Amino acid sequence: MAKTQLNAQVPQELAAEVRAAAARAGMGLSDYITEVLAADLAAASGSRELREARARMHAVAAYRRWNTAGRSEKGALTMAEVFGE
Repeated sequence: MAKTQLNAQVPQELAAEVRAAAARAGMGLSDYITEVLAADLAAASGSRELREARARMHAVAAYRRWNTAGRSEKGALTMAEVFGE
């Protein structure tokens, strides 16, 4: 399979976490990132259950970023409201 290079700027904390996760998995950084992206894309086009799990994962990550930035939750939707539960 032909390969190409992608460049992205990410927060230092995220980069450190990704490097650590790759090391725990016994993988090089490039292979780890490739696997994570491939899994996300597979979930995006997978079954309804996979798409919902992917949406929840992305929602939780966004929620954590929101809280880490010190933003207020006043008036925000709950996860149950977002997912119609």
